Amino acid sequence: MIVFKLGGSVLKRLHPDFFRKLRELAKENIPYVIVHGGGPFVSNWMNKLGQKPVFIEGRRVTDEGTLDIVQMVLAGQVNKQLVSRLLQEGIPALGISGIDLNLITVKPKDEKLGFVGEVTGLNRKVLHQMLETGWVPVLSSLGIGEKGQAFNVNADEAAALVAQGMGARQLVMVSDVDGIFIKEGNEKKLLRHATPEMVEQLISDGQITGGMIPKVRSAVRCLNGGVEKVWIINGEKGRDTDEKRPDSPGTCLMKKEVSERVSVSNI
Repeated sequence: MIVFKLGGSVLKRLHPDFFRKLRELAKENIPYVIVHGGGPFVSNWMNKLGQKPVFIEGRRVTDEGTLDIVQMVLAGQVNKQLVSRLLQEGIPALGISGIDLNLITVKPKDEKLGFVGEVTGLNRKVLHQMLETGWVPVLSSLGIGEKGQAFNVNADEAAALVAQGMGARQLVMVSDVDGIFIKEGNEKKLLRHATPEMVEQLISDGQITGGMIPKVRSAVRCLNGGVEKVWIINGEKGRDTDEKRPDSPGTCLMKKEVSERVSVSNI
């Protein structure tokens, strides 16, 4: 089992090799789930409708009006455009949101953020049934509270929940960056491999900042929850992500060093 998290920044620029890899997984009978965000699309629609996006520590403040836009964009426009593209690529995708069938349950995260949810549970049965039918679940990052209230959910956190809940071997975070970069002197270097301890130290040292912090912390939670490896890769590039290759894009996070490292393309 593999979970792919697709960032909103890369959805329209995915390299053809990404879809080729998905088809290869299907041929090898390896199930996978896709979770997506869509932040840039939400902000674009807010601007069109005369609303100004507001963020606190990288998280979108979501009042009632913003929540309406978030649901419209994530469960509607973004989800259906992605499903359409996957179908064109020969992938039997079925779009669903975390609200449907109580798939992702949440509690309010922080009243300052409004309707932003902290994930609390996953309806695994729904995803298992879809996979057993031969469909590929394509999940938009929304959640539902105990009183039926919809919530905006960070897509990295939603993907981490799915990966842990489904017992995935790997979580692949696909965005528009090659991975984690660190400074060495005056140059930036791509970090090929990291452990949870390294990640926390890099955050403390100011090497990992901004939106990468919640991403890597979601990755660490996955590793602590039993997921073997978490990749952060660039979906715009077509090279195979293989930790054994020195020119491979991507950062691989794992709990400890291992001698045999598995590439995404060869799972």
